[in-house]
Amino acid sequence: MRHQYSLLKTAAAIFLTAGMLFLSGCGGKDNGIEIVDLYGYEDGGMLTDRMLDSMAQEIRVIELSAGEDLTVPVYPERVKFTADRIYVLDNQGPRKWQMLAFDSDGRLMQKIGRQGRGPGEYFVISDFAVAPDGSLWINDAGMDNMLHYSSSLEYIDTYPMPYDIDNMEFLENGEVLVNVSQWDSTQIEIAVTDTMFRHDGRRELLRYSHSQRTGYVYTFGDGSLIRTQDGYLHCHPIDPDIYLIDDGTGEILRHYRVDFGPDALTHNDISSLGDNDDRYIEILCSSSYLYKIFTVTDRYILGQAMRKGEYPYFLADLDTETVYWSNSDSSEDCMSGILDYRDGWLISTFLPDEPEAHYRLILRKFQ
Repeated sequence: MRHQYSLLKTAAAIFLTAGMLFLSGCGGKDNGIEIVDLYGYEDGGMLTDRMLDSMAQEIRVIELSAGEDLTVPVYPERVKFTADRIYVLDNQGPRKWQMLAFDSDGRLMQKIGRQGRGPGEYFVISDFAVAPDGSLWINDAGMDNMLHYSSSLEYIDTYPMPYDIDNMEFLENGEVLVNVSQWDSTQIEIAVTDTMFRHDGRRELLRYSHSQRTGYVYTFGDGSLIRTQDGYLHCHPIDPDIYLIDDGTGEILRHYRVDFGPDALTHNDISSLGDNDDRYIEILCSSSYLYKIFTVTDRYILGQAMRKGEYPYFLADLDTETVYWSNSDSSEDCMSGILDYRDGWLISTFLPDEPEAHYRLILRKFQ
């Protein structure tokens, strides 16, 4: 049984301080890339919710409530905060999505649009973002559309999308930072665009280019685009790289690389994978790669890896060169699912203990 969380808690031990002054203990630099030798770090044991609690300066628990309706949300896939709202992308099942808006206390305000193919409707949502003017933009990857809602959540219009995106966030100047996705891994890129989303209006920041077209048809993850106090952190599987992107200009500020040693999955490993299911499973069960990044500070890295067939969270202490891994085998010590990191708050979901309970969000403040 998980321990209970208080609504507000002062840390028992302030484990770290935040900021991106980064990496005196990271293992050096290679052509300006700051290297984190995760493979060479000492195993510090299990990463648990209790450990994250002890690191946090403040803890809040928000119950996502739709009154007596316990079916909302079904499963929060993505959660993003504004000053007075909580937006939730809710995954109701295979290819079943709904967008929800809650107030800052977790009470349902409105179901936004509905699933369908008409005006203001969506089919498969890949991501959403809130613009500086408070309006909401929803990317419908299933119908290749971008839906626009006002700050009062009224439907404005639907615009055709000429390309696919996995992640999107607004910069302070109103431009959009997008993770352009492709089946061909050599075409995946991070770019800045305006809200017309035209090909000719897109400015490329970086492209995941490799020496050969890999030709694989499997997905290894959508990556992450996480808002921190210092900008946006981005990574995309299977690359070991992490980029810090300025949230005002969209320029790349820092470049980190996580080294998984001989376990690291490379593009050469999958260059001839094709549609070989057995080889795909073999690769996943014998390799490791960076799956998501949540935060990077001068003292630690918190992320998620694909590690030999499982997807544990990890906390790397850069000062002591120690890494802690979550465990999915024990119900007592397993971690609550981490969704995001927003402006100093780590956001996790807490599954209801009883059938008559709502989903809860656990917010841990790190500074």
